[in-house]
Amino acid sequence: MSEHFFLVPVNYFAILICAVVSMLLGYLWYGPLFGKKWENLVGLTAEKKKKAKKTMPQKYLIMFISSLVMAYILFHFIWYAAPGSVTLFKSLKVAIYSWLGFIATFSLSKFLFSTENQVKSLLFIETGFYLVDLILISVIIFMFLQ
Repeated sequence: MSEHFFLVPVNYFAILICAVVSMLLGYLWYGPLFGKKWENLVGLTAEKKKKAKKTMPQKYLIMFISSLVMAYILFHFIWYAAPGSVTLFKSLKVAIYSWLGFIATFSLSKFLFSTENQVKSLLFIETGFYLVDLILISVIIFMFLQ
């Protein structure tokens, strides 16, 4: 196997765009779309929100870095799955398989063995976010690989 096999021509601007889009999706998902329901399901009270505001800048920075890492890794997954011949279908397939194999399975295990009284709608809100997020990231990566 050639040493060039491991060299992936990462487009860092695409990774940055993916992270920004991911943060915007998070704002919409946990805001106008499912915010109130999610807050109720996780027991987020006005008092807890007020306390949490102090650390929000740090949390958003960590989430942004997390989004950069996720986009960077998905870029590699897509590249390795279809080196030199990335199609939109292949890109979406990698995103959906990544979600199914890692996010959905981990979240389901967490949900099944949680000691908290969680409901299915919380599982769907949280895992649904990552499905949409990975799909959007895969579309952006595909566009930059063209």
